Amino acid sequence: MVPHYSWTDERVRVQRSLHTTLYYAGQVFDDIAYDLDRDYQLQKQQKLLWRRGHSFNVAPTQSVRERTVMDVARTWLRTHEDAQVMLASVLVVIGLWWLVRTVLALILNLICPLMVVILAVVCVPQLRAPLLGQNYPVLANLLRNILLKMAENLKV
Repeated sequence: MVPHYSWTDERVRVQRSLHTTLYYAGQVFDDIAYDLDRDYQLQKQQKLLWRRGHSFNVAPTQSVRERTVMDVARTWLRTHEDAQVMLASVLVVIGLWWLVRTVLALILNLICPLMVVILAVVCVPQLRAPLLGQNYPVLANLLRNILLKMAENLKV
């Protein structure tokens, strides 16, 4: 005997599946909210105890099996000052490397081509006329006068 297929049976199955999925998604959100609230309350308790002069750590509430790698790394970093210093120095070295790399890229990509153009204009007379026009001697005299005035001001 062939089973009877009905659209209503399929719809009921999909609705049950959707209901189950929504139920478990709500459970996940509940668990996350509970963990966040528990962490907040734990931090609040630690700050309160620290303000009162207690220097001991509050024991973690998670079991050892439930802890993730990030939790272990986070607690290890919080308890070891040498590790914090080491991590900070690694971040500083990476930041300095990035800064030096950026400055070198700026010099190579912006300043060097500009200097090549300026040297080409100064050294090659055929380039002066197209770039500076017929006013090159006037421009050179103006720059010379400005530099002489600056030199006189430095003497005084």
